[in-house]
Amino acid sequence: MAPTESTPLAGNSELASITDTAVRHGFIRKVFGILGVQLVATAVVAGLITIFGDKLVTSSPALVSVFMVLSIAMVLSISCIFICCPDTMRKSPQNYFLLSAFTLAEAFLVGFICVQYTVQSVLVTLAITAVVTLALMLFAFQTKYDFTGFLPYLFAGCLVLFFMGIAMSIAAACGAAGSGAFRILNILYASAGALLFSFYIILDVQLIIGGKHSKFRFGIDDYCMAAINIYMDIVQLFLFLLELLGNRK
Repeated sequence: MAPTESTPLAGNSELASITDTAVRHGFIRKVFGILGVQLVATAVVAGLITIFGDKLVTSSPALVSVFMVLSIAMVLSISCIFICCPDTMRKSPQNYFLLSAFTLAEAFLVGFICVQYTVQSVLVTLAITAVVTLALMLFAFQTKYDFTGFLPYLFAGCLVLFFMGIAMSIAAACGAAGSGAFRILNILYASAGALLFSFYIILDVQLIIGGKHSKFRFGIDDYCMAAINIYMDIVQLFLFLLELLGNRK
């Protein structure tokens, strides 16, 4: 759960409110600035892999497997640091180093997943993701409804999706991937994932912007964690939409 924030401001309550609002606006600009850099870096790295990765997959499949394993290991390791040592992400410059390594590893994973799909379908899915994300963010900014109270339910949904993914992977390894029932289940799984992370985008934006309609919000020192949260929401939304709409090679 995201930490609540209290800014110790003494004196006139109106002045305190103005100061807190200015600090929050600066925090929001910082988070979305970091997010923009993450998304551009991911698009560039993943795009290059999508375009030129076919030759590498064909000529050196073992090397691709090594890259994938290293990327997954890096993502999991840094995620453990986020969870177990949250103060690490509040100290500069180490938080920027960890954030850069995490983004690069995630970009490699996204790129090698995109290699399995046609470039046209990847671009179409990217455009759809951009439009949906922008619409969800605008909704989160202007709505009076508080979605932060749904955090436990969304987390439960995420666990269900995770274990369902494991079960489907085991079923595919046992030869069930070619059946019609499995394909329908895969469509339902991708649809549920896209819907879940659409809600996560709204929730995490509200955790960032705070305000009277939010029960919780990120503290001003949690800019890297806030950026990573919404970055992962967008990446997961893209991957689920790609699974749902993309054309495999």
